[in-house]
Amino acid sequence: MQGKREAEEEEGKRSEEGEKTAEELLLVGEKFLGEGRYEEAIEIYKEIVRKEPIRPTLAKVCNDCGVAYASLEQYEMAKGFFNAALNLSRYLMDEGISACYNLALLYQTTGEEEKAEQYFKRGEMIKQEHKRRDEEAERVFGAEV
Repeated sequence: MQGKREAEEEEGKRSEEGEKTAEELLLVGEKFLGEGRYEEAIEIYKEIVRKEPIRPTLAKVCNDCGVAYASLEQYEMAKGFFNAALNLSRYLMDEGISACYNLALLYQTTGEEEKAEQYFKRGEMIKQEHKRRDEEAERVFGAEV
């Protein structure tokens, strides 16, 4: 009977893990990515996509999945995911700055200097726009105090 009980407990653990939200799984994927466990991170990201996550989560997943593929030197897959992240950039906290820089580094790695420069410049433009808006917000809120 002990074997059956252990099997039931294991099944319970699996179903609990299967019940994680996309956002909870994102944390697991980020942990794997940070540990250099790229294949495992990609599997987590695929599971997240199957769960049809909210768009900010999907945007983050695309960028992180691109990082994992780039780390595995699967550059075409990485490009696809970075571009998907850029297509969802309005849902990213940094509005796509990291996806631009990731693409720039990828293009630099593959010897495509013109494209690398294009994405570095795009990232810098977004960064400058953030800075301008932050300064404007400080002026507005500073005047209200």
